[in-house]
Amino acid sequence: MPRPRRPSSPEPKPGAGPSQAGLASPRGTGRSPRGSSAFGAGPSQAGLAPRIIAWQREAGRHDLPWQQEDPARRPLRDPYRVWLSEVMLQQTQVATATPYFHAFLAAFPTVAELAAADSEAVMTRWSGLGYYSRARNLHAAAKRIVAEHGGRFPASAQALAELPGIGRSTAAAIAVFAFGERAAILDGNVRRVFSRVFAIDADPASRVASEALWAHAEAELPAASTPASSAPAIDLIDYTQGLMDLGATCCTRRRPACERCPIRSCCRAFQADAVDRYPVPKPKRTVPLRVADLLAVRTGGHVLVELRPQRGIWGGLRSLPELRPPQAVPAPSAAGGGDADTGDGADTTAAFAAQTDALLRRLGLAASGALQPVARLSHTFTHFRLEATVWAIDVACAPGRLPPLAADDALRWLAMDATDDAPLPGPVRTLIRDALPPLRL
Repeated sequence: MPRPRRPSSPEPKPGAGPSQAGLASPRGTGRSPRGSSAFGAGPSQAGLAPRIIAWQREAGRHDLPWQQEDPARRPLRDPYRVWLSEVMLQQTQVATATPYFHAFLAAFPTVAELAAADSEAVMTRWSGLGYYSRARNLHAAAKRIVAEHGGRFPASAQALAELPGIGRSTAAAIAVFAFGERAAILDGNVRRVFSRVFAIDADPASRVASEALWAHAEAELPAASTPASSAPAIDLIDYTQGLMDLGATCCTRRRPACERCPIRSCCRAFQADAVDRYPVPKPKRTVPLRVADLLAVRTGGHVLVELRPQRGIWGGLRSLPELRPPQAVPAPSAAGGGDADTGDGADTTAAFAAQTDALLRRLGLAASGALQPVARLSHTFTHFRLEATVWAIDVACAPGRLPPLAADDALRWLAMDATDDAPLPGPVRTLIRDALPPLRL
């Protein structure tokens, strides 16, 4: 069904600040942006809201699945769907998050059902989306909403920000879309827009730049109709959505479409022909390399996986057990102590074989072959790059029966053809599915 078009907000009156210049202002000639401060001219209002509201109603996004209005509270939206989408869209593009949003909502239709769910079920639905602390916080927040708020979302940004995983901007977005509160957002897209509009000459993530950006975000909120009232919810919703849409579809990181921007006449970077200078990039740094060794214990079409600690990389997910580096493995010496040889080749293989044998004995398993390297895993995280070697060993089992694993509840057998339904990190799922069955290095 087509979305009914909302009435546009009135255009600013002549003489009402920088917005009167219209959209036909010529591009600047390369001069520096106006203002002596590195952070623009301060939080005085530039009059962006009327233009952004009108643009969003005409050219913004209106068909995202989480934009569905609550029929009993129009134009307000369902807080559960808004919250879920806002958390998923942290560090994730809309196209990537959308199928996960649908699958997650189908598995946990309400906040109460999410709160009652098993943690592995939650992590399974999040698996592949990355940044897994988001899922853990989502689950923890759902439990608190049920336990402390009777299953109803707090209705203010301040109260929402008390929940796990909900920061200032996410809390404001939920409060605007679901409750009509007059609150400012400052997600990654909005930081980029404001960095250009106000020519913020510093990394937007820095403390001093963040303070300036938040001041501008607060100053640009739609005005209230009277001093004693708030702006209409419809304007707050369309302004907030418009900021998000502007950053996602027009004021993009690369090749911004300034010719379509409704606020380019107010944009200092555009007027100075300096859009490519903003946002100021972070200083480049070398991405460190971490090396690891993983163990694939296989039997009867299954592989052994363990539950990783809640904190750290892939926390709360299942993965292949990790082998300790040889230098961390105690080795006997003439004096009855000492460290293992830190050499490569045979020494490394021997150290890993000793660890593997110890694990198999503890689990009551018998090897049916030798330990050997079979695959490599490479993956780049936000702050480091991982290079892992996968070592495999096969264990004996009776036809049609898996060896019991009563000695360790953190370990379980996973069918290698059922990885899609398991809480695995994306790279590990791909590894098990594509690299382990055909043994190759």
